[in-house]
Amino acid sequence: MKSLTALLTMVRDELNKIEDAEFYHYRRPDNVTSGYGVWAETGETQSMNANNRKVEQQLTGYLDYYTLTEFDPVLDKIQEALDRLSCGAWSLNSVQYEDETNLIHYEWYFTAV
Repeated sequence: MKSLTALLTMVRDELNKIEDAEFYHYRRPDNVTSGYGVWAETGETQSMNANNRKVEQQLTGYLDYYTLTEFDPVLDKIQEALDRLSCGAWSLNSVQYEDETNLIHYEWYFTAV
């Protein structure tokens, strides 16, 4: 079984492989304005137990990506990264345009195994 820390660093490392965007855990720094993502773990789902021990932990989380660019090529890179870390267990939850910031906001939910 991967440790919780191993799952978290796996998510971080996959996202950090994406060029042309920065990704942050929990919150963004104040000086970032566009082309960035924020991710966090939210819990676990469908983990497996055997012999009174947890043998597999499935970490759930979310990823928000903010961009000024319509049809941003980073979107596909994010989904490719989510494929690598979660065996396909992810979904694009919402896409919104934010009037106050003029940013397009994408939100995914994912499971990392």
